[in-house]
Amino acid sequence: MKFIIIVLACIALFPLSACKKGRCTEHAKMACDLIDINPNHYDPVCDCQGNTYQNEAVIQCIEGKTKYKKGKCN
Repeated sequence: MKFIIIVLACIALFPLSACKKGRCTEHAKMACDLIDINPNHYDPVCDCQGNTYQNEAVIQCIEGKTKYKKGKCN
């Protein structure tokens, strides 16, 4: 029984550790209807899975993600 609890805890915490490993942080959600979503503006951000997006507006408003780090993924 103890083993099952440990396995379930590890599964539940895995997404958090994946983001922490990539040094992703939670960013405040932008009001997408008030900003210009311009995919041609290049100010890269990296999500927790290692995908690079053109800018914060694209990752938040198009992809719906708020956990990321600024800069290109390695």
